[in-house]
Amino acid sequence: MKLTVLGSSDAFNGGGRCHSSYVVQAHDAAPRVAIDFGATTLYALRKVGLSARDLEAVLITHLHGDHFGGLPFMLLDGMYHDLRTTPLELVGAHGLEARLETLFNALYVDVWDRPRPYDTLFAEMLPGQIRTVSGLSVEAFAAQHMDPPEVPLCFRVTDPQTGKIIAFSGDTEPCEGMLACAKGADLLVAECSGLRPPCGRHITWTDWKTLFSETFPQTGCKRILLSHLSREVRADADHLLADVPSDIELVFADDGLTLTV
Repeated sequence: MKLTVLGSSDAFNGGGRCHSSYVVQAHDAAPRVAIDFGATTLYALRKVGLSARDLEAVLITHLHGDHFGGLPFMLLDGMYHDLRTTPLELVGAHGLEARLETLFNALYVDVWDRPRPYDTLFAEMLPGQIRTVSGLSVEAFAAQHMDPPEVPLCFRVTDPQTGKIIAFSGDTEPCEGMLACAKGADLLVAECSGLRPPCGRHITWTDWKTLFSETFPQTGCKRILLSHLSREVRADADHLLADVPSDIELVFADDGLTLTV
């Protein structure tokens, strides 16, 4: 599988980067699937030479603006600019369709119900559910980032043909759902939103050092891409690598980075 980092920042575009978002493609001829689509993601797609029409589906980990706030612009782009004719599948956390309609209407009144030249297919997932999305197996795990009734998710994306697995933490505190999602994965794409607590309901570098020495080795995941980076984490990244155990390959994400799994 090929992973392209569209954006690698926190909600505040730390370090001048785009909101955290990624594209996964099983092989060169396979459909592309995006994971999260924040307010800057349409721009980020263009920067790497892609358009929204190149995406067959989008997975949304949770309903915060830096993770789904770009979807209205994606839908409009397919209606009026870079015209789309193929179906678009939007798969995400509970409440995605209703929340997106509300956001869309706040931004562009009276446009939501206009005909689109493409079908928009919605599916919502809960922890423990598995769904096939563009030929990939997607399993949802519980993240700890928002209070009920919100249900933020971690996603485990598997290519059935090769068995390769990429796990995505979304935004979360250290939790059992994130560790279960990472178990046996070939790559974990996870957040690191600050150097140390307090940092809201996020994982910090201090948390990661504890995870490395205690529970994370049990997952068997040996390759980590840390993303959703604050300005401070990005600025200190080279120094922080000295704290990483020798048996773990860790890279800090940057916009436009590509990895092969």
